[in-house]
Formats: sequence, C-alpha cells, structure tokens
Amino acid sequence: MAVIFEGRLHDQKGVFNAVMQRVKHLRDIAPFDIDVHMIEGYDRGLNRWLHGTQRITERPIQVTVDDINIQMHWFCHNLMDTVRHKLLHQPAKAYRQWLSCLADTLSGYDLLSAHDRIAGTAAAMASERYGMPHFITWHGASIYTDPPRDPVYRQTTIELLKHARCNFFVSHGLERYARHALTDDFTSKVLYNGASANFYRYDEATRHQLRAQRGIADDERVVGFVGRMEAVKNVTLLDDIFDEIRYHYDHPLRFVALGDGPLRRQVQTLMHERGINCLMPGNVPHVQMPDWMNCIDVLVLPSRLEGLPLVTLEAIQCGANVVATDVMGTAEAVGHENAFSLDENLVENIASRAVEMLTGNIVQAVPPDMNWETTAQRELEIYESATEA
Repeated sequence: MAVIFEGRLHDQKGVFNAVMQRVKHLRDIAPFDIDVHMIEGYDRGLNRWLHGTQRITERPIQVTVDDINIQMHWFCHNLMDTVRHKLLHQPAKAYRQWLSCLADTLSGYDLLSAHDRIAGTAAAMASERYGMPHFITWHGASIYTDPPRDPVYRQTTIELLKHARCNFFVSHGLERYARHALTDDFTSKVLYNGASANFYRYDEATRHQLRAQRGIADDERVVGFVGRMEAVKNVTLLDDIFDEIRYHYDHPLRFVALGDGPLRRQVQTLMHERGINCLMPGNVPHVQMPDWMNCIDVLVLPSRLEGLPLVTLEAIQCGANVVATDVMGTAEAVGHENAFSLDENLVENIASRAVEMLTGNIVQAVPPDMNWETTAQRELEIYESATEA
C-alpha cells in the first residue's frame, strides 16, 4: 500500500502530523507493507517573489520522521503554470505532467491512500492506468477553501470525489459541506482524526515549571489561541474576544496566541493598542506544543471554517477547556454547548462561555470515536474489503 500526501518538512503540524499518526497506527495492525510518499512544492526566482515563499536549499530524497520512512517528491512551481492558473483559469500544465510521472512510480502497489487534492490527483491517475483501488482523505481546506474560490480546483475536486473508491472525511460537517457545495455523487465514510499520545495532562509540578519559564504567575489563568494567523482563522477578532473576557473576569489573566502567518503583525498591533498582555511566540515546533497546551486553561478558536481542528482535541487531552465557532466539524469535537454561530453575537458568546469555563468546574472530554486506534481499525477493514473484491 502507498500513502501519498502533500506537506512541508519545516512545518510538521496539521495535515502532516495527522498523516503520520494515521500511518503509525495503521502500520501497527495492517497485515501488509505501507510506503509513504510526500509531495513538496517550492518556488524559484520570480515565483518565489510573487508568492512570498522562503528559499528551500536542501531537498532530500528520503527522510525519517517518527520511525516512518518518507519518500520525497519535489516539484519546482512553474511561472507559466502560475499564469495559466491565475490569469487564464486553466489547469497547471507542467504540474499535471509532473503528477502524471509520479503516478507511474505508484504502479506496483495493490492500493493507494491519498490525502487531499494534489496527492489525490496522482493517485487517481495511477488508479486509472494500473487498476488498483484508490482512496482519498479530505482534511479541510481542499474542500471548503480552494473549490469555492477557484473554478479549476472546484472541477478537479468534484472529479476526484466521484472517482475515488471511497472518500474519507475527518468530520460529518465536512462531508455534509462537500455534498451540499460540490457534488452528492460520491462514496464516503467519516474517519475522525485524533490527538497524538504526547498530548496529555502533565503533573502540577511540571505545569508550574513550564508556566514559570514563560513568565506566567501562579495566580494567573491563561486564555489562548493556537493556529495559523490568517483570515480563515478569524484572528482579527482575538483582541475583541480577549478584551471581553478580561472585562468580565475579575481575576489575573494572561493571554497567548501561538502561530505565524500573514496577519500576525496586525494581531500584535491590535493587542498592543488594546493594552492586552499577550504572549505571541510565533510558530512553535510541534514537539513543543504539548508544553504550551499544558499552560493554557481555556482555548478559543473563532475560525470561519474548520474540517476537524486537531488543536481542540490536543487542548482537551492536556486538560484545557475549548470554546469555538460552530463550523464544519468543530462542534463534533468540543460539544454543541461550546460552539457558537458566526453572527453578530460571536465575540460576546465566546467570551461569556470562556468566563464560565474559567470560573466553573466544566470538564470536557475527547469524544470516544476521535482516537487513532478506532480510525486505524475502521480504515483497515475498508481496505481489506476493497482488496478482496
């Protein structure tokens, strides 16, 4: 079996981490070998300037992450592809040709498991040529962000949904959105993501030490945000939410906002203008995230769109409470009583619930189905059924 996904070696959170966890748990129980292939694109010259991307000088052929060997496939984005896509609204010709060549390297497998649109395209090409079944897991943005704003991505995604042996969605909310906004002509199952085992509640002595290292006093409660600083995460509401919380909570508070992105500087400015004492360390390596989660008492997530946000599960496993917007699969993770509509009352509702969490004895738990062992077992049963057929 081959697992194919697009990722970034320098950022091993989000989908990267979810794929690694799926492979790790499936490998523990599967009676067959699993090879992992990762696609990473990079820019040069004018393309790098246009996209504001960093220079990538090292492009290894193979890497090992958490005892999983990953075969790397590097693609240099083509300027003419950018022109064709952005100005002419046509498919990226050079990229599709490169994916077609990648598809040929997948010919020797019995089944293919791809994640999101780009890897799904390569898997679909290989499946059509060589006859093996292919499956696509959809994590979020390839369903709710790219297709609505881009006609090329929309048509490609619809075709991929239709022709996969089965589409796996990380939440019922994401599956419903795909059927409503794209097409109802596809086979699907919901296979939840889970939180890694290294996210758990530390003992009080360790938590005290970690908080002290970050300048957090013993009598301070911590309200935090974790995620990419971009528009879809609604991060420009964080100062309003934090300000509303401190107005209604009459005890020492500290705020943290972890993550990087195009809106980070704007968020910093908003916090400064409101006089909000907020730690903003930028992009935190994934291995350090459990330490930060153990410093947070309440996590707020005001996103406009989410598939199934792993940060909610990670925070809950570390003993924090979570309040979020009611989008896609968020309520499935945090509970409907902790998820609020994107309306004019959002700031007040999130802040009010956060204050209740800070003052009350509210205990959240990760839903039973949102664990990697359950997902791996269900995924294996589907694969075995497909290969027997």
